[in-house]
Formats: sequence, structure tokens, C-alpha cells
Amino acid sequence: MSEPVRISYRWDAQNVKRLFDASYRYQFEHSAKRYIGWFFIALAQFGVVAAMKQGGFGLLIFSTIVLFYWYYGKKAIAKHRAKASFETSPFKDKTITMEVDDDDFTIDAHDEQVHWSWEDIDEVIPLGEDIMLYKYPYFHYIPANGFASLEEKSRFKSMARAHGKLK
Repeated sequence: MSEPVRISYRWDAQNVKRLFDASYRYQFEHSAKRYIGWFFIALAQFGVVAAMKQGGFGLLIFSTIVLFYWYYGKKAIAKHRAKASFETSPFKDKTITMEVDDDDFTIDAHDEQVHWSWEDIDEVIPLGEDIMLYKYPYFHYIPANGFASLEEKSRFKSMARAHGKLK
């Protein structure tokens, strides 16, 4: 058994914003719900045709409102909820430390210790320099500066790959 990978970072508003943006994009791109937006676009096109041929603007107005909600309103509401959740979180502006080995994760945050096995993790998602752990229904964000060195980050990715979690 090798030496565990140590990860340490501060859970602050900037990391919450990065997590929200990354997880929202990931969920949208990997969900069948993204096709619902196409339906709303088609509905708007029918609304334009109806408005031009019959002078009826009801369908056009309805489809435009639904389309704006789907692509902009839904995200704004979710972002507001994420910020509010962070403000009331006991982890706000606290340092989170992890030790990851071949068997499990040990997470220390705010005088609380949690253990996850590799089987508990659904997916490890690289996001450029950062990493996101997905454990349904939660995303756990690890910024690049959480790793002490590039070697530690590589070891973490190797462990994730060995357990079939790295995507």
C-alpha cells in the first residue's frame, strides 16, 4: 500500500462558484434534459410562424418566456440557491483536508471526519486543472491548489483510474 495523497484547500466563495459552474455544465451536458430545450426552440419557431400567418402572438410569447426560463432563469435560480447554501454551510471559509489511499477517502472538515470508499464515488471528473468528485447526488470540488504538488495530483488520478472512476 502506497503513501496516501494529501489534499488541503479552503472552502470559500470562489470555489463554490467554480463548483457550481462546472457541475451545472456537466449535468446539463450529460443529461437527457438538454433535449427539452430543443423542444422549446421548435415551439418558438411555431410561434413565429403562427404570429406571421395568423397574427396570433400567444404561442410566440409563451414559448419565448419558457425558452428564456429554460436557458437563463433556471441557472440563475440554482446559482442563487448554491450561494445561499454556502452562506449557511458549517464549512464556509474552513479548510478541508483529505487523505486518499488505495482503499478510501478520509475527509476532515470542521471537526468532522467522513470516510468514503472508492466504491462510494460514482465518478472522478477532471476539469482542466481542477477535479470534481461525483457521489450521487453531490459534487465535491477539489481545486488544483489543493494538491501539494503535480506528483500528488498524478498519483490521485492514477488511483482513480485504477478503480475505474476517472472519466
